Amino acid sequence: MVLTMPPPSLAAYFPRTPIWLAGLAARTPVGLRPESAAAAVRAGISGISEHPFFVDRNGEPMRLAQDAVMGPDMPLPERMKELLLSTLLQLPQAATQSVNALRTLLIICAPEPRPGLPDGVAETLGRAVMGRFGSANVRVQYLAHGHAAGMLAFGVAAKAIDEGKTDLAVVAGVDSYHEYQTLEWMDETGQLKSEANRDGFFPGEAAGACLLASKSLISELGLALLGRLTAVSAAPERITIKRHGTEEVCVGEGLSSAFLGLGPAIESDLRKITDTYCDLNGQRYRSEELVYSILRVQHLSDQATHFLHPADCWGDVGAASGPLFAALAHAAASKGYSWGSRAALWAGSEGGQRAVMLLDFPSNPRKGA
Repeated sequence: MVLTMPPPSLAAYFPRTPIWLAGLAARTPVGLRPESAAAAVRAGISGISEHPFFVDRNGEPMRLAQDAVMGPDMPLPERMKELLLSTLLQLPQAATQSVNALRTLLIICAPEPRPGLPDGVAETLGRAVMGRFGSANVRVQYLAHGHAAGMLAFGVAAKAIDEGKTDLAVVAGVDSYHEYQTLEWMDETGQLKSEANRDGFFPGEAAGACLLASKSLISELGLALLGRLTAVSAAPERITIKRHGTEEVCVGEGLSSAFLGLGPAIESDLRKITDTYCDLNGQRYRSEELVYSILRVQHLSDQATHFLHPADCWGDVGAASGPLFAALAHAAASKGYSWGSRAALWAGSEGGQRAVMLLDFPSNPRKGA
């Protein structure tokens, strides 16, 4: 059974016990594994191209980031299922061999409801996952809250481990805009970037997954400690992105509140944020929101105006953002091209959810970009 979750409580959460990432997985238009995807993003390689047969209202080919393996005519539910299952299979074998003995919480992060997204996609993905990985000790939850879902899910997973409700947790995000009804809706509402519309974004499709557990269990399983989840903070934004109606400007109150919720973690060890990964995608709304937020929260960061927004490379990947950002942060820290050892990952959903998480890595001075 797949349990659809309501939005988690909007507050900051600081795990009481050390909770670490022990596995990372990714499938994106610029790389089918986390290592290749991170290398492509660092190199600025773009996976955005013209669709072979989808055209916009001006008769021009729609431009989007497409998976390198799946054909363009594969139906959306099958695309999302393929993305999710192939990504979960990348996680460490020590974990998949242990699920029969260990309680495992799998949180599937998915898009918010939108035109072209089938009503039964939660059941489709849940059945596929349980058919491949199901056991009496696996519990699947479905969090359909779009871009911010991954960060929210990290908080849910950390709390479940912290409270002894699960041994392992997997945060898996999957999204795809590759459905003509969705793209047509985006085109009509000014969301699809084109020669005629510069205020839209390039849709993408991807999946990412992260395995989490306590530090002690990770050592018992013989897995590597990839990064510590230090804090998760969330807050609502009142002025959500609008297609029609009011012209009221979003001044970043929700995003600012989410960042400020991390304050106790930063103040406790006097370590500021050094690297930021976010879901900016070219929409003016998102850029303005960030600018206003920086004015309020720049004291939390050593590099307040330095942030990576990989939508330039793999398109907007929606609900897959959180786990994929974690893969990028780990690659930068482990290979020495990060600015420091504390990364902030943030995203904002269309429904108003704003969420930020802190990942800490072993100290690794920046060696240059």
